[in-house]
Amino acid sequence: MAGIHEAVATRIYAMVRKLKVEPDVAVTGGGAKNVGLVKALETKFGYPLLVPPEPLITGALEGHL
Repeated sequence: MAGIHEAVATRIYAMVRKLKVEPDVAVTGGGAKNVGLVKALETKFGYPLLVPPEPLITGALEGHL
């Protein structure tokens, strides 16, 4: 599983890096509930990522504010 987390994190990080994001970075959606993936992403980014309490519905909430 660690290999899968690493591979997915590498791919996500490569795409996000092009956007030149800066801290604080939040992870939403189903992937945010996967602790292994979040840890692998934190390693790639070099700092802790924010995970909302309900990452599956966070985008839907923001869309209605």
